[in-house]
Amino acid sequence: MIFEGVDAISWSELTFAYRGDCDVPALLRSLLVDGEALDAADELLNELHHQGGFVCSAAPAILPFLMEAAASPRFLCRPDVLEIIARLAGTAAEVSPRWIAADWPQAWERARPCLLALLGDDDPAVRTGAIWALSEDTADPDEVARALLARWPDVDVSARTDTMLALGDLAERLSVAVLPEVLGFLRDQVDGPDAHQAMYATLALAKALPKRPVAEARIIAGLAAGPVPLPYSNFAAQRPANTARTVLRALDQDVRERVCLALLDQPDQGLRAAAVDVVGHALVHTRAPELLSALRRCVEALEDPAPALEILAAHARPEDARDVGVLAAHLDGPSADIALWGLAWSGDDRALPGLLDRVTSGETGFALHGQRAGKTGFFPSRPSFAEVLTPCAPWAASLVGAFAPHLRPDSVDDLRRSLLEALTGWAGTQAAEVARLVPELIALLDHDEFAWAAGVLGALGPEAGEAALMLERLLGTGTGRTPVEFAWAHFRVTGDPEPALRILGPRIADDHHVSHRLGDLGPHAVAHVPTLRLRAKALDEWEAHEAAHALIKITGDPAEGASVLIRPLRELLEGRPHPVAMASARALTRVDGLPGGHLSIMRSVLADDRRHSYWGGVTAISEDLELRALLTERLSRA
Repeated sequence: MIFEGVDAISWSELTFAYRGDCDVPALLRSLLVDGEALDAADELLNELHHQGGFVCSAAPAILPFLMEAAASPRFLCRPDVLEIIARLAGTAAEVSPRWIAADWPQAWERARPCLLALLGDDDPAVRTGAIWALSEDTADPDEVARALLARWPDVDVSARTDTMLALGDLAERLSVAVLPEVLGFLRDQVDGPDAHQAMYATLALAKALPKRPVAEARIIAGLAAGPVPLPYSNFAAQRPANTARTVLRALDQDVRERVCLALLDQPDQGLRAAAVDVVGHALVHTRAPELLSALRRCVEALEDPAPALEILAAHARPEDARDVGVLAAHLDGPSADIALWGLAWSGDDRALPGLLDRVTSGETGFALHGQRAGKTGFFPSRPSFAEVLTPCAPWAASLVGAFAPHLRPDSVDDLRRSLLEALTGWAGTQAAEVARLVPELIALLDHDEFAWAAGVLGALGPEAGEAALMLERLLGTGTGRTPVEFAWAHFRVTGDPEPALRILGPRIADDHHVSHRLGDLGPHAVAHVPTLRLRAKALDEWEAHEAAHALIKITGDPAEGASVLIRPLRELLEGRPHPVAMASARALTRVDGLPGGHLSIMRSVLADDRRHSYWGGVTAISEDLELRALLTERLSRA
């Protein structure tokens, strides 16, 4: 009888990784039904594992039935069932024992013999599934390693590859009785005639012996020999197109960079493209001048230069415009948007016609919302349109006229917001030009849900004097941040602090942005110093930062908040970047009289080659370069 006893278990009394409102016996039986099996396996994976982090009490209860399904050819999705088992075993291997269901170790012990037997199954996808699950074994890794060696060589290349990589993963858990045999086996494969096998054995050996020299030539030779399809692999890229990227990302940083340098000189376009991808990933984490130089040398030889051009554009600055020639050469081709962005950030006048065309037509070629992602790679690979425009203040005289039609209340919201965001950044240095748009900004105030127009008027200050009456009429209206922005803009335009104090003061606990605006009132806000001192001690980084910065602006005393502002920079050196670090650098640049210890931290940040940004993609590079420029400028006044 299949799944004997499954109906006798009180599944509703057990914990699950997701909702737990599923019919477990029905899902298990669906694994036998063509057309239902894959969906059932997927739902079981979600309910039992979801995002990992703990092994639920339902896991040991269901494991015998999953093993029954994995072992019987009658079931239609045995590799998918083995994935569930492997992911549960992987979670058990990485979390603290208190997050593992009490019955899991015993259930795993009973499952291991069946998993070992599946190493000899006729289906290579089942064999690789069993290898994956067994590679997570923490109870008796020696037995697993011996079984993998005893089955060598498998007739299937996916299984051979996974065997080597699994042994590399197991190595740190092996006893001295088994580890030498495993290391010797992997070294034999590294020195063997099969370039593909030697490459993956090299990766396995690098995992088994971290911080030891790696046979880089074997990696390069294996990639140059051409990828081999691995349709059943759970450790390596199944699709040949992904092989080089996957292999490169498995290497330690130093080795990866050296291999990338070699691959950028390879004639094979696929290898070059993979190297460019990994170079982008590396440059998100660290400054690597050699990689950037190699990229510059090969960009014109690439079949698709766009990814390399994006990396170069992300580094563009007026003070470092060495790439304007190669960027300008692509202004009329498929990479025109990238070229335009890079030239704009370089301050090169050749960007102006393209920017004007895009503003006029509204067809920007860029996202209208800023995108942020973690440091998982060079993504997002392009900035938003507002981010492209923000450094373009010197061209304000030529561009603001084209902004006007897009600032009407009936214009496209997202484009309008992007333009207002750019104007806010321009107002500090190009107030006279931005002030030409004050009539349009006034007309927007009644229709600007998030008060972006008020933000521009406030940034203009007295240059926006004709907006005073409308801002006065709107005082105290709106929801969220809107009343705060109206009150702050009114103060900035008129110089009258009373309405802003009346509106901002009671809201100081609502949002850290209120502290930011309150600080702009300077000494007028001195009555709020005691409250801001308390908020500067908050655990929330943004709340503490804005309160500390406000204290310095209100009192003029760096001792009131500099120790809070410097904290995110010190944490950069500890490898703990936070989004507030960029704001801290901007704030500290305007603070004189900093203690010598604070200046020393700034120098250490500049000497550290890590990317000083919480984010990945373009932002990691652009924020790091801006932060370094700000700290360099501040230290020049020390």
